[in-house]
Amino acid sequence: MQINHEYYPSAPIASRKRKGKTKRHERFGEIIRYLTVDELQSFFDSIDNYSHKLMFEVIYELGCRVGEFVKIQVKHINFSRSTVFFPAEHAKTKHARISYLPKGLTNEIRSMLRQRGIITKRDDKIRQTEAYLFYSGKRWNKPYTENRIRQIFQHYVTKAGLQQVYGKDSVGRNLKMFTVHSLRHAHIMTYVVDRKVPLPIVQKQVGHRSLKTTSVYLSPSTEKMAQAYKQARLTGEAG
Repeated sequence: MQINHEYYPSAPIASRKRKGKTKRHERFGEIIRYLTVDELQSFFDSIDNYSHKLMFEVIYELGCRVGEFVKIQVKHINFSRSTVFFPAEHAKTKHARISYLPKGLTNEIRSMLRQRGIITKRDDKIRQTEAYLFYSGKRWNKPYTENRIRQIFQHYVTKAGLQQVYGKDSVGRNLKMFTVHSLRHAHIMTYVVDRKVPLPIVQKQVGHRSLKTTSVYLSPSTEKMAQAYKQARLTGEAG
């Protein structure tokens, strides 16, 4: 996979108590951790399994949650429009949505399904509409579990030499810098900050219930900050 844009994966999520009520997911005011474009390229370069690489490309481009990804079935894909439908019962927010995939990636998915016999090679007819898009082994009706996706991601991010431990949790377990959810954060930061896609569009793509959640990603990335300071120093030295 050729990476032509920056990726900014995941932010630490703190649990906070407010007057007896615990907020499980709180991002506001936190620092977003991310992979540089070179680091993400290293991640994809470390993947030696075509299906795995395609799987993580799909997660990134959809900007979806891993729990939503494992439930995608062939019937949810509109190949002519290059979109994926997420039913309300599969979405964390319980709101149905349609997300866009790059046409080239949709074509790769079609080719993979042809090779697996899910789509006929001669006339592109779908033979198994209930088949999961990605599944374990040869059983098209047995999808990957969320934990298995996380394990595969950790294997490759570690293989690429990118994983770091930034602390420990309350029971002494290592807290890892990158998780598969980092790909979702990467999508949002890339399209909001670098490509200037309007917030409501990105909000709809990734399934945020509130525009406020999407607006968190408007903060400049560390790369942008470093570039600004570097340019300022160069300008000062030239003056």
